[in-house]
Amino acid sequence: MAPLSDQALITLYLTTNDKQFFAQLYTRHRYRVYQVCLCFCEDPYEADDFTQEIFIRLTHKINRFSGTARFTTWLTRVTTNYCIDQLRDRQHQQALFQRYTNELERLNHGSAEAEETALQLMQRVLHQLSASERELLAIKYADNVTLKSIAHKHKLSLSAVKMRIKRARERARLLYRQLHAQAEHSL
Repeated sequence: MAPLSDQALITLYLTTNDKQFFAQLYTRHRYRVYQVCLCFCEDPYEADDFTQEIFIRLTHKINRFSGTARFTTWLTRVTTNYCIDQLRDRQHQQALFQRYTNELERLNHGSAEAEETALQLMQRVLHQLSASERELLAIKYADNVTLKSIAHKHKLSLSAVKMRIKRARERARLLYRQLHAQAEHSL
C-alpha cells in the first residue's frame, strides 16, 4: 500500500480526529521543521523546543491549511513565522533588560550616595518579591540556567517557566519604578 499524501493525512485527521494521521505528518516533517528552527536559533535544544511547540500549535491550526500550496510550503511558512516571533520576543526582552541595566548604571555612576540608593532600591525590590519569584530570577539571570533546565528541575512545562519568569520580571520592574519614584519624590 502506497503511503498517504500529506493532503490525505490532513483530511483524515480533520474528519476522524485520529491522532495516528497527525503522528504520520509529524514523523514525515519533524526533521524539516527542526532544521528551519535550527537555522534561526542556532541552538539544538532550543530548535527542538521550537519544533515541539510548532507541532503542538499545528494540531489547532491545521484546519487553516487550504491546500492551494503544498503542505511543506505552508508548514515552512508557519515554522518561519513562529521562529521570527520567538526571536523578536527575545530581542524585546533583551532590550528591556538592557534599559533596566542602563538605568541602574546611570544611578550608580553618580556618587557613592546614588550607588547606595540604587543598591537599597534593588534590595527592597528583591525583598518584596515572593521567594519563588526571587529564586526563578536568580536561577535565570544570575546563574544563567536555561529555561529547559529550569522546567526540568521544577517539574514544570517550558511555557509555565517562561510565563512565571515573565511575570516575575514585570513585577520586579513595576516595584523598581514605584520605589524609584518614591525615592526621587522624597528628595
